[in-house]
Amino acid sequence: MKLSRFVSAAGVALLAAFSVGAQQNQGTVAALEFQTPKTGMTKQYEDGRKQKGEWHKQQKDPQALLVWETLSGDQTGTYIVGRLGQHWSDFDKPAIPDATDLEEFNKVVGNYVQSVVTRYYENLSKVSNPEMGGMPSKFAEVVTFHVREGHAEEFQSAMARIHEAAQKTNWPVHYEWYVLANGGPGGEYVIVLPRAKWADFEDSPNVKPFRKMIEEAFGGAETDSIIKRLDSSIGSSESSIIEFRQDLSYIPAK
Repeated sequence: MKLSRFVSAAGVALLAAFSVGAQQNQGTVAALEFQTPKTGMTKQYEDGRKQKGEWHKQQKDPQALLVWETLSGDQTGTYIVGRLGQHWSDFDKPAIPDATDLEEFNKVVGNYVQSVVTRYYENLSKVSNPEMGGMPSKFAEVVTFHVREGHAEEFQSAMARIHEAAQKTNWPVHYEWYVLANGGPGGEYVIVLPRAKWADFEDSPNVKPFRKMIEEAFGGAETDSIIKRLDSSIGSSESSIIEFRQDLSYIPAK
């Protein structure tokens, strides 16, 4: 079953993935850069990121700049750097001018970077169940689904029904859904499943399995229909583990 990665991952108690405290009037855009250091220059890259964080502190940047390190998958060794909870209009008037920020990046980090890929994701709040507040969890599994062309509505309707079932049964699971808005192929949906420690990657016996949760809400026939819709709409999926690097991140003082 193409959904098996999600079913396995979601069968544990989760924390909100990319949250650094609740913010009023928070936007839905996650602006992320996937930065891959040059071979043999990881230490220099990380030292540069620490300098960049100190620079943001000196500039009194009001927004957090978060960093994750990819630990598994095809992008192992790539760092994810970005700002969350943005409005598209925020990019018209950034707190630090783009040219100034780029100049500092090139000065302390750029020489150690092999490639940079920028992607923008939209948070799907209507089908997400985040736990508000606090820092990002130490680890997270990121599961990416590539939806077949012409099947987006089918996939989204199944997501909505699953979310409805979770609410109806008070399923003690928190999750964040995103859709790629720009910077890659269409039909890319991402669910982020954080863990506080490695042991949390194991299934929790205290959480009702994914399928049983839906059956409790809607019965067996509707559950079969939802799973069938997902399987027919998903072309492929992949997963990776990321680690939050607070030491490389910039978090403004409260």
